[in-house]
Amino acid sequence: MIKGEQMRLSLMLAFQTVITRGENAKSEAAAQKIISLAKLMNEFCDLHLPQEASKTAKLNADINMYGEELRKNGSVALPDDRETLIELYDQLQHRKTQYSQWTFYAHASKEAVSEAVVRLLKEIDDLRVRGSK
Repeated sequence: MIKGEQMRLSLMLAFQTVITRGENAKSEAAAQKIISLAKLMNEFCDLHLPQEASKTAKLNADINMYGEELRKNGSVALPDDRETLIELYDQLQHRKTQYSQWTFYAHASKEAVSEAVVRLLKEIDDLRVRGSK
């Protein structure tokens, strides 16, 4: 989750908290409470989230930047080091799978989902067996 998304989510949660307490969301006092609470939520997350979450957020921001550059220029200047390229590729594969899953879930029948589960169980078992040889 990028920083802007985190702040937006914190604002929504703070809004819900303040409104649940019966305050008028349109009042200046409530707005200030919502903003203050959202900032506290963000500070807490920044302080207590593991370092890996920060690394993933940076990776996602880089992917968004590279995607924008590719759309804008038709090409992109990627990093030179293999480890970073592998991290980018891995994260992009994850996104691709996630987007495909959303489409599948939106249109697949119960039977199609059931068949997909069985197929994946077999594929994973085959990979596990091949990996142990």
